[in-house]
Amino acid sequence: MQTVDDKLQRCRTLIEAKVNWGDSSQWQNQDFETLSERILAETGVSLSVSTLKRIWGKVRYQSEPTVTTLNTLARFIGYENWRVFQNQTTGEPTEPAPVLSPEQPGPTPAISPASKYWPWAIALLLLAGLVGIWAFQNRVEPLQYGELAFTSRPVARGLPNTVLFDYDATDSNADSVFIQQSWDPRRRYRVAKDGHQYTSTYYYPGYFRAKLVLNDSIVKEHDVYITTDGWLGTINDDSIPTYFPDRQIRKKDQIALTETDLIAQGVDFQKTIPEVSLQYVQPLGELSASHFVFETELQSTFNRSNAVCQHARIMLLCSNGMHSIPLSVKGCVGQLYLSLADQSVSGKTTDLSGFGVDFSDWVKVRCEVNQKKARIFVNGNLAYTGDFQEDPGKIVGLRYFFHGTGSVKSARFSDGKNETVLR
Repeated sequence: MQTVDDKLQRCRTLIEAKVNWGDSSQWQNQDFETLSERILAETGVSLSVSTLKRIWGKVRYQSEPTVTTLNTLARFIGYENWRVFQNQTTGEPTEPAPVLSPEQPGPTPAISPASKYWPWAIALLLLAGLVGIWAFQNRVEPLQYGELAFTSRPVARGLPNTVLFDYDATDSNADSVFIQQSWDPRRRYRVAKDGHQYTSTYYYPGYFRAKLVLNDSIVKEHDVYITTDGWLGTINDDSIPTYFPDRQIRKKDQIALTETDLIAQGVDFQKTIPEVSLQYVQPLGELSASHFVFETELQSTFNRSNAVCQHARIMLLCSNGMHSIPLSVKGCVGQLYLSLADQSVSGKTTDLSGFGVDFSDWVKVRCEVNQKKARIFVNGNLAYTGDFQEDPGKIVGLRYFFHGTGSVKSARFSDGKNETVLR
């Protein structure tokens, strides 16, 4: 019988195959930070680096993973939840038949009178199976539908926020009805065909393209945009984050989360160094993620304990994906990952040394993208040039990640005609 540990090992294997980062025993802290960010981007749930390290056995921990953690890992690899993953991967191993060498052949069994009829019985079973398959395939009717309805609305302002989906798929011959919450097909959930409402609670801001799916066909879609009220700071927790509103994180001429802020919320820096975010998710017009200029000044402000690498990340949220720019101290650039829409680059196999910085002063980053070709400058020096293929849509927000604490001094976008300064 397969245990929870067996299932968790299977889950880890599938995740490792998906990210394709090589032997997980060699993963560093930045690998788990990047995995945490990808899980957040694809599932809308943040799993902390410490939690992921416990899952991979990097940190000792006696308790079982929470239901939220297991459900999120299952969703990341394409399952609705952990229970579905368990049920669909259950299978008891069978005892392998012994192999006899040519030098030691087994005894020749006696042939019973009934054995001469076995070939006919097998042939009849195969024929029956083929007839059954043919009958099943021919009974499946093409998808047909008439008037359908699919809308949604947030029930509150700010975060957290529950989105109420209203749908009507009764005028169809579909066997299965799903609501897919974003561009990512892993966020697809089955709903009752004769039902009319489905809700989902969002704890982080972002842009989601919801879809109504009948069988395997997308028949209706619309945008769900969960915005912030100005700037928002968060301590990224496995389930529900800790929120810092705009007025609390404004510090003179910058947006910042400080040690004082975190300690006031019960963070003990002697025990753990949390991952925090500063984010601004508001409409920025029709700013194309394939043609823009972005400039920012930021600073990672914590460098003790296991945060000595001072990993930071700038994520440009797009309507159909994201761009992600990493930074760290110079000695840790081998752990970095850069993402431009559908293209990802690892510091293990590519020179990303230009993203190694001294955070004792403000770090200036400039990203120029023209016709899906990108150039990224760090403190005035060209750090990377490359391109991407898929259209990430329009830019819909901005998120900074810091290990510990961090600050943002400026952030602005332009497209050659208009400039937007995030204040």
